[in-house]
Amino acid sequence: MKRVAAILMLLAISACATPAWSGPGADAAYMGSLRAPSPVEPIDHMAIAIDRALEMAERHGADHVLVVFDLDSTLLRDPRRSPDLDALEEADPARFRQVERTVMYLKSLVPTEAGLSDQLDRLRTAGIPAYLITARGADMRDMTLREMQANGITLPPAPECGPPLCTGRGAIPGEAVHRAAELAMGKAELARVGFARGRTITVWDGIVMAAGLDKGVLTRTLGASLGRDIKGYVFIDDARKNVDHVARASAAMTEEVAVFHYASPERGGAVRSQAEADADWAQTEAAICNTFAPRWCR
Repeated sequence: MKRVAAILMLLAISACATPAWSGPGADAAYMGSLRAPSPVEPIDHMAIAIDRALEMAERHGADHVLVVFDLDSTLLRDPRRSPDLDALEEADPARFRQVERTVMYLKSLVPTEAGLSDQLDRLRTAGIPAYLITARGADMRDMTLREMQANGITLPPAPECGPPLCTGRGAIPGEAVHRAAELAMGKAELARVGFARGRTITVWDGIVMAAGLDKGVLTRTLGASLGRDIKGYVFIDDARKNVDHVARASAAMTEEVAVFHYASPERGGAVRSQAEADADWAQTEAAICNTFAPRWCR
């Protein structure tokens, strides 16, 4: 019965998401159906976004609202400042991923603001579900859970992810992510936002590990995969690119969408400068390579 229900859900989503028309005027007609994107609202206290989620719950019901959080610099921050790896990412992406993984594993994070766990408790008390969508790769899941637990960051219970995004256990390959997005959003919408290919992700216990993907597409595809009628979304992220992508996606959505560009009130409190962080990492990298000679060393 569960398999039959999953197939029926896939068919229903596909029928609703894919435009029925085709031909020369299809693109113009589709573009004309879009609404103004949701505004990107800058905030420096999480309570503002949580208040909006509670307001949505009053209008739509708690079960029909979904809050989507980013992790780094949104829920947790690095108080010592991380080394700048941008040049490495541009010059050698494969080595960058390995070095980034090492840095992420070694450092200890702290909440982005005092009382953050209390704000998450407000969602939990109201019965509003939440998901975490992080640009960390799937191989960073263990270190992510470690830091969340160490800092008392516990998300409200999340509804189980099902079709079209989650159709089995384990990692979801890129082609399956793209297929799910197409079912949830339609080909015309994916073309509009430029989503041409997926990447491998994992979805487990309310945490989506998805490096390098459009969070607007992911949020919509996830919402269509939760087995409930989501009528309101609250999205919070510190990265301008991510909030812009969600705002862009909102133009094709009928649901209420609030997009918050978050900046930690403690963002100026790093204990060392960027130059000091980079110099410290250069010494640390040399020591690691001399002692252990991991494959990512030059």
